[in-house]
Amino acid sequence: MQHRPGRRRGIWAIALLVFGVALVAGPMAYMFTRFVPVKQFSENMLPTLPVGSLLVMEKDHGGVRHGDVVTYDPAAWGYDGPFVGRVVALGGDHIAYATGDRTLTLNGKPLDEPYVRDGDAGAGGVAFAVSVPPGRMFVLGDNRGNSQDSRFHPETHRGTLPLAAVTGIDSGMHEESPLMVVLGLLLSAGVCLLPLSLGLGIASLVARRRRPAEVHGPVWGATRVDVP
Repeated sequence: MQHRPGRRRGIWAIALLVFGVALVAGPMAYMFTRFVPVKQFSENMLPTLPVGSLLVMEKDHGGVRHGDVVTYDPAAWGYDGPFVGRVVALGGDHIAYATGDRTLTLNGKPLDEPYVRDGDAGAGGVAFAVSVPPGRMFVLGDNRGNSQDSRFHPETHRGTLPLAAVTGIDSGMHEESPLMVVLGLLLSAGVCLLPLSLGLGIASLVARRRRPAEVHGPVWGATRVDVP
């Protein structure tokens, strides 16, 4: 059976198109369903997060832990979010700061916070002592001298927020992380396959126009004349 000209190229074009779309759509769907990008516009997390930093926040997280950098909804404080902050205490903890101290205390012990700007966890000079209720958290910024956080809202559950207010946890992903590298390679491969499939498709159409299929066997309607 004689195949039409360009048929093989057409099959390859369709196969590469499907594969390319899958390579592009797969990583994008994975990123959009699991992560959300957040731009840091405030100075409250200096020096950890410079102004203008792009964070990749994990939406479907397994739970909030001590020290997590999170995005959260500050609606309980009367603000529009999201805000970015660090969870320093969770339900059942006692978090405190006394004026003049260089560190906070968590459950009576000095809290090591190497991420705090200039190493001064007491910058801002706001004294507090809070026992965090179950299911809630106490959130501070790393730039303690310039952060609108739990310290300034003692009228609302002693400044604590429900864990349900967390909208994302910093995944720690960046351009050089292994997962981002793999997703980037898959996406790039898909983008490269799309124009290749288009080129093969065009070549297939051109071949069909230029090379009509050969016909074997009798031609219907033809008249044979025998010359004596």
